[in-house]
Amino acid sequence: MKRIGYYNGVMGPVEQVNIPMQDRALFFGDGAYDFAFAYNGIIFRIEDHLDRFFNSLAMLEIDPPCTKEELKGELQKCLDASEIKDGAALYWQTSRGNCRRNHIFPPKGTPSTLLITVNPLKNPDYNKPLKLITLEDTRFLHCNIKTLNLIPNVIAAQRAEEAGCQEAILHRGTQLTECAHSALVIIKDHKVTGPKLDNLILPSITRKHVWQLCEKLGIETEERDVTMDEVLHADEVLVLSTSKLMTRADEIDGVKAGMKDPETAGKIRDAYYEWVKEETGYWMGN
Repeated sequence: MKRIGYYNGVMGPVEQVNIPMQDRALFFGDGAYDFAFAYNGIIFRIEDHLDRFFNSLAMLEIDPPCTKEELKGELQKCLDASEIKDGAALYWQTSRGNCRRNHIFPPKGTPSTLLITVNPLKNPDYNKPLKLITLEDTRFLHCNIKTLNLIPNVIAAQRAEEAGCQEAILHRGTQLTECAHSALVIIKDHKVTGPKLDNLILPSITRKHVWQLCEKLGIETEERDVTMDEVLHADEVLVLSTSKLMTRADEIDGVKAGMKDPETAGKIRDAYYEWVKEETGYWMGN
């Protein structure tokens, strides 16, 4: 098992791959990223992540460093080199280029960059409920782009850590947006509800999967404005992300929350585990 790094075609141990000082990711966070997991050398739902990644680049007006198929091949090459079979975390990012620092875009023809890392996946206990805090959402107005600009998210995650919690729920006034590095949806009366997707919310791949699974299971879903009061009084509060998958929460700001509809949450969770097993041969449940 090896931790792999890759930068513009150069691959090796992650500690030994160098990044040029003038990469615009370092100066401005001028780029986009995405993240996926793999088991048994198979990246789960890679097409969904590639679609979102290329959409982010388009909204940032950054030329892709390669085609989707070429990027898929480079990711697979790095995964294979890592020899990690029992859970790998794949991260990749593209910046606008490597050039002299200047706020305006680089000269036309400046190639964008591609960075990839592959590390062992930290498999959480998906059956252990999470404890959450709430914070005002102070991010900018382009949260639908998976950009490298994550300082508000970093601060929110740190506040959660300091409070002995695993995630922070973000809100704008009374309205739920998402978490510091996860999506959040609720279950009430056996219906799954999440905030409508707009420029204030990242289009979560895991949430997309949950909606697809609910359709197969005959579970009703709804996208609309969700208030924080609804979150606090929901039957279930579900934190969704590629790394957390779908994990229930049992506490918000020190007050008990959710944990009232294990049947509906369990159906979705088990269907998700089965989907991962069908594609990768790995069962994520305990």
